[in-house]
Amino acid sequence: MAGGNHEEADERVGKATSDEIGRLFKLVMRTAIDFDKDLAARHDLALTDLGCLGFLENSKAPVTGKMIAEHVALSTGATTALLDRLERVGLVERRPNPTDRRGIVIALVEENARSILEEHRHMRDRLWAAINSLTPTEAETVAKFLRTLLERIDG
Repeated sequence: MAGGNHEEADERVGKATSDEIGRLFKLVMRTAIDFDKDLAARHDLALTDLGCLGFLENSKAPVTGKMIAEHVALSTGATTALLDRLERVGLVERRPNPTDRRGIVIALVEENARSILEEHRHMRDRLWAAINSLTPTEAETVAKFLRTLLERIDG
């Protein structure tokens, strides 16, 4: 990560360890992004398309276009284009909102999205296996590190 107080980290965890953490973090991020890019390319999708499909797969309640826009961080216009594209290839459907007759919800067409989601699930399963291999103390340390990292990136 550019900037920051690398010397402070060196004093607390040692230069070799702080360098390794930085290197490994970047490698994990690059590997995850490359995996998603390759998966999207194999299925002629954009990265935001994958994000939308994953969001729909994991949502318990009906999903609106606005919810998808917020999840994938796109404007409503760009989200409409994303949904049009996914609907055209049969991965999602627009359906009447069961709680609001004037609105629509976006539904995953599971039989058409299954192969994409299975490939993505395989990567998520490996992530969960790594998380579940941690002791409670190790898991809390990792969570603390990630919370601190997000706080410093955002603020």
